[in-house]
Amino acid sequence: MTTSPEIVDLKPTQQLLLELIRRHAPITRAELSKLAGLTPGAITQQCRELLFSGLIIEGEKNMGQRGQPSLPLKLNPGGACSIGISFSAGFIDITLVDFCGKKLFSHSEIHRENQPLDITLTQIKKMVDKTLKKLKLQHARILGIGYAVPGFLKQDGKKRQCVTWLESWRDIDLQMAFEENLPWSAWIENNANASAIGELYSGQWNEYQDITLIELGYGIGAGIIADNKILRGGFKNAGEVGMAFPTGEPRPSYKDLLGAINEAGFEEEKLPELIKNNHPIIETWYKRAQQQVEQTVMGCLAWLDPQLIILGGSMPKLITKRLVQDIELYLDQRLDKERPRVKLTHSNMGAESASWGAAMLPLYQIINA
Repeated sequence: MTTSPEIVDLKPTQQLLLELIRRHAPITRAELSKLAGLTPGAITQQCRELLFSGLIIEGEKNMGQRGQPSLPLKLNPGGACSIGISFSAGFIDITLVDFCGKKLFSHSEIHRENQPLDITLTQIKKMVDKTLKKLKLQHARILGIGYAVPGFLKQDGKKRQCVTWLESWRDIDLQMAFEENLPWSAWIENNANASAIGELYSGQWNEYQDITLIELGYGIGAGIIADNKILRGGFKNAGEVGMAFPTGEPRPSYKDLLGAINEAGFEEEKLPELIKNNHPIIETWYKRAQQQVEQTVMGCLAWLDPQLIILGGSMPKLITKRLVQDIELYLDQRLDKERPRVKLTHSNMGAESASWGAAMLPLYQIINA
């Protein structure tokens, strides 16, 4: 494992150009100049530095225009990579992505409930070392490690009120612990924020700048992207929409769905079959959950006015797809026809959304923060 990580220190102008190239690639220098509001000379100078750094590359010549053919620019997937770590009930997941956000590798291991943090840190170190060796990336440029940790930030802004299976971590400064464990920079977000950043950098939604991801997992949360930036709030806990559905009461979460089928005598392994067959237990749960998600979506529209709402998390895709279809019909009835229409969709990331999103955190921090 490399012990002397290369620090990527970008000027604000270079961050802007990387973000524009990410969203609009392949893009010419002339197009960049217009979008960035910079002179052609400034664009040439900054892009030269980015090319030398290996973060961008030139594509094939554009022969369709008059004059000297232009060389469009795009991010260099091999320019750097980043690592994501996430924690779910009973598991720890690792994902590695390239500089374009493409997944290179993912792996899951058992993680005991309330495992002491020092044991987890050793486990993370071994997982990262094994992953880099497997992919022969021990000496690659690693931008950093993102961590998706479920739980809100406490009043001191350092410790997290982690979920019950990570309860023993609640009085620990996780940022400091993760930073000291490995030689790269570390960034922590909750699952919803990490997943939202993952969607932002997935390449699917480059035309959108205001995105809300509603996570329907073991809990309920929202990751809010406003003007391409994560919206954190005054205490850095924006998006805690699960507060509207207290734990212990019926709520539209994956954990709640599992509880419903368990009460009926079914195990989690039977869930896909029950959903496919529209079992009465599923239908009863779905009818109530749909109304709750509708309330959440309407609140999101009223308060945030996003261009795109994504339903994600560990909820089965058959459920989130159905919710999208039914809530679209609901919005047809509720919204004024003259109002600009939000796009409602479901995430394609599935159960890996938190670790994949966590791997995007270093990209976001380097380019967008």
